[in-house]
Amino acid sequence: MLTLHRGCFHRDINIVNILILGKGYVGSALHESMHVDDSWSVTWLSKADKSYDDRNTFINILNESNYDVVINASGYTGRPNVDACETNIDDTWYYNVVVPGMLADVCNLFEVEFVQISSGCIYDGYEKAFDEWDEPNFGIPCIRSSWYSKTKHAGELALLGTNAVILRIRMPFCETTSERNVIMKLLKYNNIINQENSVTNIEDLVEFITSLIKATAFYGAGNQSNILNVVNPQPIKTEDIINMLKEYDIENPKWNFIDLDELLEKHTTTGRSNCVLSSESIEKMGFALPDTMKSLERCVRSIKDEMADKNLH
Repeated sequence: MLTLHRGCFHRDINIVNILILGKGYVGSALHESMHVDDSWSVTWLSKADKSYDDRNTFINILNESNYDVVINASGYTGRPNVDACETNIDDTWYYNVVVPGMLADVCNLFEVEFVQISSGCIYDGYEKAFDEWDEPNFGIPCIRSSWYSKTKHAGELALLGTNAVILRIRMPFCETTSERNVIMKLLKYNNIINQENSVTNIEDLVEFITSLIKATAFYGAGNQSNILNVVNPQPIKTEDIINMLKEYDIENPKWNFIDLDELLEKHTTTGRSNCVLSSESIEKMGFALPDTMKSLERCVRSIKDEMADKNLH
């Protein structure tokens, strides 16, 4: 089975039995890739399938099969965006803090490896590229941070003392017209800001996770916090995405660049994280994600094809 030791996985079996929790944006991408790979035996659950957020139910789930790895790709993000978390504080806390803590604790009891998909939205500002050891400055203590960011920070704290591997992603984008795709969000918004941010391509993230699990020895480059920033190497500005879309004749004629203060004052109900995360840890491991602009272009090209097939404009 997989065993975690000071930030590294070791695998000594040929087929890994994986449980993916969550049928949302990341969970669906993981399942789509993993279920066709003979290296895995994959079970995919949503809370509608089984109430795995209940401790006794989750214990029964682990009793039913000899899982090696549990990947929690579920949580509460708010629809259509994090503003919704401000009015659903109990659900946001429960699914982003309580449930991950419980899942990790039970996995510890069963000696099953636990991977938590988290977020880098617990940082803000450009004084540095934030690494895994930096104290979050847009989390629990920050007055202007969103409730969502506070719960993601608290969720990481809830995993302290467990063997959980926490993967922080930022502003995820992908090859499809999913409403969760940051590219599609930008197409929908009329008022946008031109901030620089780290981003994570979902397809690259899936490849990273599969590489992590398949690796015979996956060393954390001294990162003994078991937290990894999983972002494409170059941060990009909103205008970089807009310009790429325009190159492929995809645009919103109502796009209007505004400054951050105007966005926060007139168009949102809570603060927004804008930051750059360091990808140095995964680069030292030899598992760096691909060039950001190359992944972006691949996605935009795929989206254009999908929109043409669906006759979307």
